[in-house]
Amino acid sequence: MPEKVVLTIKETVKRSQQMGMPLSEYTLRRALRTGAIPCRVLGKKYLIAWPNVENWLMCVNGADNTPVLSTDGIRQINI
Repeated sequence: MPEKVVLTIKETVKRSQQMGMPLSEYTLRRALRTGAIPCRVLGKKYLIAWPNVENWLMCVNGADNTPVLSTDGIRQINI
């Protein structure tokens, strides 16, 4: 039987741990909430495509953090 491609949060955490890529449920939920990993929400259930998780874990796009632009001196923060 082929592996599922679309998983729930708990299934995604379990698969990542089986593949040697430890990912906590907290970290996954945070990545989903911030939009770092694309997903679909059906009611209260998150559906996640496994290739998107692999790409995020492997930093396929180069990095998951945006670089800080160099500034000259102190920068103003709007509150």
